[in-house]
Amino acid sequence: MLSHLQNEHRGNRTGLSRSAVLGLCAALALAFLAAPAAAQLTGRLAGQVMDAEGAPLPGVTVTVNSPNLMGSRTDFADADGGFSFPSLPPGVYTVEAEFDGFIPQQRTEVEVRLNRVTEIHFSMPVGAFGEEVMVVAETPVVDPEQVSTSQTFGAEYLKKASIGSANRSYQSVLTDVGGVAGGSNPNVFGSTLGENSFVVDGVNTTDPVTATWNINMNFDTVQEINFETSGFEARYGNATGGVVNVVTKSGGNSFSGSLDVRYRDTDFNTSGEHFDTDDNVVEFQETAATLGGPIRRDELWFFAAANPVRSKNTPTESPATRDFEGMNLNGKLTWQVNPEWQLTGRYIGEDATIANANASRSVAPEATRYQEQPKTILGVDALGLLTSNLQWHIKAGTVRGELNSFPQSRDFDTIGHVDSFGDGSRSVNYTNQQFSTRDRDDLTTNLVWFTDGAAGDHQVEVGVDYASNFFASQNNATGGGYSFGDRFGAPYTLLFSPIESPAENDGRQFTAYIQDTWRVLPNLTLKLGLRHDEVAFENDIGDEVAALSKLQPRFGIAWDIGGDARTVARANWGRFMHPNALTLPSFARVNQFPTVRWISCSSFRPQLGANCRDAYPGQRTVGGLTFSNWIADPAGFDPNGWFYNTVFSSTASRISADLEPTYADQWSVGVERELTRRTSIGLTYITKETLDIFEDTCNGNLPEPAAGADCDF
Repeated sequence: MLSHLQNEHRGNRTGLSRSAVLGLCAALALAFLAAPAAAQLTGRLAGQVMDAEGAPLPGVTVTVNSPNLMGSRTDFADADGGFSFPSLPPGVYTVEAEFDGFIPQQRTEVEVRLNRVTEIHFSMPVGAFGEEVMVVAETPVVDPEQVSTSQTFGAEYLKKASIGSANRSYQSVLTDVGGVAGGSNPNVFGSTLGENSFVVDGVNTTDPVTATWNINMNFDTVQEINFETSGFEARYGNATGGVVNVVTKSGGNSFSGSLDVRYRDTDFNTSGEHFDTDDNVVEFQETAATLGGPIRRDELWFFAAANPVRSKNTPTESPATRDFEGMNLNGKLTWQVNPEWQLTGRYIGEDATIANANASRSVAPEATRYQEQPKTILGVDALGLLTSNLQWHIKAGTVRGELNSFPQSRDFDTIGHVDSFGDGSRSVNYTNQQFSTRDRDDLTTNLVWFTDGAAGDHQVEVGVDYASNFFASQNNATGGGYSFGDRFGAPYTLLFSPIESPAENDGRQFTAYIQDTWRVLPNLTLKLGLRHDEVAFENDIGDEVAALSKLQPRFGIAWDIGGDARTVARANWGRFMHPNALTLPSFARVNQFPTVRWISCSSFRPQLGANCRDAYPGQRTVGGLTFSNWIADPAGFDPNGWFYNTVFSSTASRISADLEPTYADQWSVGVERELTRRTSIGLTYITKETLDIFEDTCNGNLPEPAAGADCDF
């Protein structure tokens, strides 16, 4: 009878304990306050400066500025005229190039995108000192080093995509990407909805139980979204589908904010020949407010947001109204500790409830369900330059969440009725209650080394990650549940699941990776990566029930055909492992929540009459619990009582000792061409094979499958 709820939109353990991880995260964060830091969710701007004859101009001063950047940054062109600005926050930049004896150049509207390289080229004619700066609006759209298949959505796109009162979530744009289908949990090139990874401001927010998205957010806090769908680099993992990266806004040197109010109700709809507005009553209201700015210019920024949401829906002929009420909060501080280091702290919170969550024409008001889904995300990260070509990043994050479902009546004793053989209608009371805690602690660090030489330029990244996941769950029938219908004319089945203490399951993951972006030639880039993931799961009594690991090599190549970042051919091959989720060890829990089924004596054994009790004497023990073979009717439907029939979930499932993780092998080839400075067109061929998909089987098929094997459970 186990089921795991998912979030809705407007809707003594072994290993390192959660408190220990939190303490370690705090200690490491404090240790870096005396040194430099910044968020890793960035892009890179690079390019080359040439003279009017096409020869490199070494020594040119290149400066970048943006409302999203604290202060300005400067680089000097190398012997090949090349320059590079790593770790820039996404946004629109102005780039200036200056050199004595040449006319200064300026490029405006240069967009740096999340996890992408923006490349621009300067041609500097000889000119007199003080001659007017040449200004050109330039928006490159093709990444000459990209080998993966992905899409990046900037703030302007997101603003125009949020039409009406719908599509106001970061998940709403994901299906705008080629090869993606489904809804909030998309299917990426054939993967299931539980094979994606959702990262918000560098924190893995994926639900540790269902491996689906985990938190609603104020849509107007999103700065940019990058959706990797195939061939992503070794720094990304935990997915055989796609990786969703969301970056939220940070404020700036000027105060700014927004207020977005949306409302609609039934009066906005029009009745037609086959639709009556009075049969489907709706009401929706949402307010999204943001405010950001400087506490100290170029040193300390803040950003805050609030987003109350109320959505009511009365389905056709439903006696109850489904009522979603939520509040989404965001807070962010960005501190430029010194010229080399920046520290960022963030808070994301959601408190949402759904009254009458199962409202429909077949559910009586007293049989409705209530759902709670509070969530909190905390994160701190630091990024700094240890030397001019060595960058160190450290990040700590926590996710705290609950997902609870129980009778709207708060009556946990009265037996609910379900018409299983008729129209499925429910009455008297809701028949189930579930309570769960879903937590994750994550600590990540990496080093990025930039170097150049005769054999080409390298950007080498080495990183490790440790994550601890926790799932406590309680799931039982609320006092029982009658099933009835016209087939028997009276209730015939009584289900009962006793209330047990929550079962606790743990999971731990360790990741190590190395990724080299090797620019062999100015127009040829190789990306070589290797990632290793190890995952261990424990059941509710602390026994390790599964240990999964996989080495994942990845290779990609990008060829800038014209050397001008306008036409790029790319190819990649990679192996991608999914770490699974805490649903897996919960199947192997020892302390079961058995559900017992009794049958109505009058419906199935009418010939026994009052002697039904004598026909089913004694007791039996199942899953450590004792049940009578005959019980009196707890609600007075059958004066002759109920006899024991069977029990569900009485035996713990076993997990194969040689279980291997699910993984996908995929390769792709493609080409992308810039059409205008804001538009490109691309064509990619992708082939993908997913292997070692988990499946359940009969108990007799372990350790080896055999014909005629026992199938007791």
